Amino acid sequence: MRLRAILNEVELDHPGVAAIGRVGQWLIEQAPDLYRRRDLAYEAEKVDVDVFGNPLPGAIVPPGAVRVDEARIIPAQVRAQAAQAAALMEAAARGDAGAADRLAAFAERMSDPRFATALIEKLGPQGLAILPAAMGSRVRRALDAADGSAEAVRRHNGDVLAMLSTALATATDLSKSAHVTRRFLEQLKKQGRAEVPVPGTGGQLTVHGYWAIGQILAAAPKAPYSTSFMTTIGHDLIRWDRDFLKANGEWPLARDTDVYDLPAPTDTRPFPGAGDIGVADPVAALLTAAGTTRESAQALIGSRDLLTYLMKERRPQWAMGDHGASLGAAMEAAMKGPDAPSKRLAVMATQIWSDLVAPHMTLNDAGDVEIEDPSELDCLSGARLAMGRILAEHTDDIVFAHFQRPPRLADDQLTGEVDGRATARFNATDLDRVLLDVAVDDQAYQALLHAQVAHLRGKIDYGLATRDRDMTDNMIVLDSGALGHLTEARRTALVSWGKEADAADEALRKLVEAGAGLVPIPFAQQVGKLGINAADGLYESFVRNGYAKAGEWLVEQSGHAGRRTAEAFSEAASNRAAAQELVKQMLASSAVAHGAYKREDLNQRFVTGDPPRVKDPILMSRDEYDGFSRWLTDNSTVPTDFGEAQQSVSVGADTFQDNIKAGIKRED
Repeated sequence: MRLRAILNEVELDHPGVAAIGRVGQWLIEQAPDLYRRRDLAYEAEKVDVDVFGNPLPGAIVPPGAVRVDEARIIPAQVRAQAAQAAALMEAAARGDAGAADRLAAFAERMSDPRFATALIEKLGPQGLAILPAAMGSRVRRALDAADGSAEAVRRHNGDVLAMLSTALATATDLSKSAHVTRRFLEQLKKQGRAEVPVPGTGGQLTVHGYWAIGQILAAAPKAPYSTSFMTTIGHDLIRWDRDFLKANGEWPLARDTDVYDLPAPTDTRPFPGAGDIGVADPVAALLTAAGTTRESAQALIGSRDLLTYLMKERRPQWAMGDHGASLGAAMEAAMKGPDAPSKRLAVMATQIWSDLVAPHMTLNDAGDVEIEDPSELDCLSGARLAMGRILAEHTDDIVFAHFQRPPRLADDQLTGEVDGRATARFNATDLDRVLLDVAVDDQAYQALLHAQVAHLRGKIDYGLATRDRDMTDNMIVLDSGALGHLTEARRTALVSWGKEADAADEALRKLVEAGAGLVPIPFAQQVGKLGINAADGLYESFVRNGYAKAGEWLVEQSGHAGRRTAEAFSEAASNRAAAQELVKQMLASSAVAHGAYKREDLNQRFVTGDPPRVKDPILMSRDEYDGFSRWLTDNSTVPTDFGEAQQSVSVGADTFQDNIKAGIKRED
């Protein structure tokens, strides 16, 4: 090009000059593609190549065509910047506080697929294992020095590992525009199972690569790890844990007080009720990361094999850490939804949990069901609340499971479909066993109770809105029966754990006394304006965010100050009597909300407005409500026997006992 310019300046023309011009123009046009080919060859096998993509002498290239993923192209400038960040991470791990500070400039880049991929590849699988180990070694020296520096060391470590975790999550997501290769993931799995010498210990202390990855995961529990990560690294990490525990028994989660073990590189407190900092359980950290999305959680614990290991065989290990709280979080993310995979896993989990409880069931001298050695079930106490919430969201399926009583089914039959919606096919005995353990947790029981009340509230309101007496009667019977199973499980659980049985009645009685049944569901007044056919869609919106939340809303609306009376509308002494009063409240409030009463005798003190209408029951005084209750008995246009509720609760409680006792006989 320079030669042609010189010739042009002296105004000389020659065919050779024209040829030079054409070649120069071709090079200009082809340069981007030439550089692209060079980068493709570089990415294909990481060999040195010339500008045309040809390997330099000495390079080894496998024979045959090389298949290249063009998404793997990462500009040299990005790789150079990632290499700089990798060097800063390594320096920070060795104790260079200034390096950790300079690394902060790259924080936003960790979510960039090209930068994150280049960084993770630069560190390599071995680097991912060594960095947390080196950080833990520095914490040990700081703790031994007892100079108060350990906290600052951990803070810097935490910042670095959090960025590294974000980069790892980004680079291992195979759906991103740039990502590590499957070969890299296989190398990472191999490194995860290998022992890594801890820097600064003279080779006397080693950790497994998956221990290190666990510390990285724990540093950024909300990092968006992908389903591809969960099915490759995640599955292998759990299998490594199973293999290790089988060969060596439980392994201790070192705390700062364990002077001969590597301490946590960051401020990690996975021990319930204890203030000690301890290393993160790699499996717990993995499950916590999986619990950020339904898809990741289902990808990680979607098989019976791994789920059984986590819930059953690993119980002693959970008892040393968070008692299964992280497992519960992943289960909740994977199992609460209305989709078929969520419901399939929810049923599977009840089967596994039921088998855990079964060996602990026994009968006392009076012939009543009790839990033998209940403390052994506390290994998974941290997962009880999550399991309660899971079952709460499938209340509709549970109600019908107690009525239809399907047998325990195989994995490919755990879900069905009704009116285009996925349904869970729970086994009633499995449910009762699970309730027997889960209901001892106050919050789990509350979630289940609120969901049951919300389900009954919605069905009664829908029945009265559509003037469907048969449907209303049937749902009162079915829901009250399911409520009987739940409240009897609560009573049996409390007794087994050495608590007062009277407390079993307290939660439901308080709901009734606060007037939870007097709260009409939202949108009830719109049915009259939009027509009866609108009822179905309106009531679906009541539980759109879940039965437990709908139940919480009812509780929040009842007993408020202001115009709502907080007086007790019931002095029910037992769950069975409280259930009857609850249904009575719901029928009353729904009858008023939908105008399901006669218009002839409206000269009453609980009537208001012009034209006259019955006042909302939750706004009535105690005397007004008493008069209204007597009046409604003769004036409701949808007469229903709420006494069925008390009888059905009794039947449900008795059926619960029969189910458990039958299981004990089979076990013997």
